[in-house]
Amino acid sequence: MVSNLGFWRGWGSAQVMLLTILMGTVAPQQSIGQAPAGRLEERVTSAADTTQHYALYLPPGYSQDRTWPILFVLDPRGRAVSALRLFQPAAEQLRWLIMSSYNSRSDSLPDANENAMEAMLISAQERLSIDRSRLYLAGFSGTARALLGFAVPLRGHIAGLIAVGGAPGFEPSGPDTLFAGDSTFAFFGAAGTHDFNYEEVLAMAGRFDSMNVPFRVAVFDGAHSWPPADVCGEALQWLELRAMRAGRRTIDSTWVRIRLQSELARAENLRTLGHWEDALRLYEAVTRDYLPSPATSRAAERAVTLRKSDAVKRYRSEARKLTREYLEQARETEKTLAWARSLSAPPAPDKLIGKLEIAKLRKIASQGDSLRAANAERLLARMFALLAFYEPRSYLAQQSPDRALLMLEAATKIAPLQGESCTFLEEARRTGSAPPRAGLVGQCTSAGDSP
Repeated sequence: MVSNLGFWRGWGSAQVMLLTILMGTVAPQQSIGQAPAGRLEERVTSAADTTQHYALYLPPGYSQDRTWPILFVLDPRGRAVSALRLFQPAAEQLRWLIMSSYNSRSDSLPDANENAMEAMLISAQERLSIDRSRLYLAGFSGTARALLGFAVPLRGHIAGLIAVGGAPGFEPSGPDTLFAGDSTFAFFGAAGTHDFNYEEVLAMAGRFDSMNVPFRVAVFDGAHSWPPADVCGEALQWLELRAMRAGRRTIDSTWVRIRLQSELARAENLRTLGHWEDALRLYEAVTRDYLPSPATSRAAERAVTLRKSDAVKRYRSEARKLTREYLEQARETEKTLAWARSLSAPPAPDKLIGKLEIAKLRKIASQGDSLRAANAERLLARMFALLAFYEPRSYLAQQSPDRALLMLEAATKIAPLQGESCTFLEEARRTGSAPPRAGLVGQCTSAGDSP
């Protein structure tokens, strides 16, 4: 949740990579040759740095006889294959290469992602026949925030970003402003309806819109996670369309026409079902992304009608109000956690949980499918991330295991502990002096956490 912008430290390594991509200073080695069918190599060791590993996907018919667009994937926990597979169906259809790192990390030193990207870029240059004008980057959460740090020094070669569950930049004069008015660059943002970073992803899309940079935003039903494969496929399809509009590849008029018809049909279906905001978002996107035609004119008319409708006006007014509430509640959460840190002794669990208003938020979240319920879900998800991960990790680093246990106990009032939170729980119990907390009974039982 801490921005990684500016981590290039002068962009020295990035400039080396840029020269490698631009000038081909690395002589091709280990040529892949022919691959008549799509092929996934689950674990490849980088020849440039043997500590770096990645998964590699080659689409059907791959050969060195032509150049191919390539997607570099940075998963925040280095889950290279699972992240790659989300993009694989669309990559197979569109004939894209994919490299996905095992070494990328969120909430770690910036060097981790810098080294992962450098290794993949050099390996792509050594092994593959890549289209140097069509490099794409995808990241989730903390690695999404890192993307612009790579895109800026490789400007002109990075054709687009896919940022999921995190926004790559907010500073008034941040690196994103360097792309203002650049129609050859494209930004695809995605967030789950219950993602605690939902607001920032939508805000980033709006920022690129204001800078006249091609953008799309996709909202999927889910929490803080990679989207399902169909949304990942939508991202690649849209970036393919933008490459045609930008002159980075030959226009396939039949493909464009079929896609336009499909998007218009989907927008009309959303409108018919009463999902007016989603329909409006898609109609507006169609108007931006396709060349003027009778079909796009109809889409623009639909968008104007929806934008003027009372239902959409009420929706957007409520959404703006809830955004303000979200930001205010997020600030209050930070204040409460700062208060807990300032005390000489940890506060009572009930007092901390009461100040965080967890019960109130859970009640709102249970009130069905509404904007307010989704907003409460996002606040709870954000709070859970702080209580189950960031705060206990920090306390354990400070050798304060009893305070870490307090945070973990508060987190269980939102959701069961899992993954790294269980590792923190085990460490805090092993090193702490406080008696077992009743609120943690039954958590992480697979790790021997029984009463």
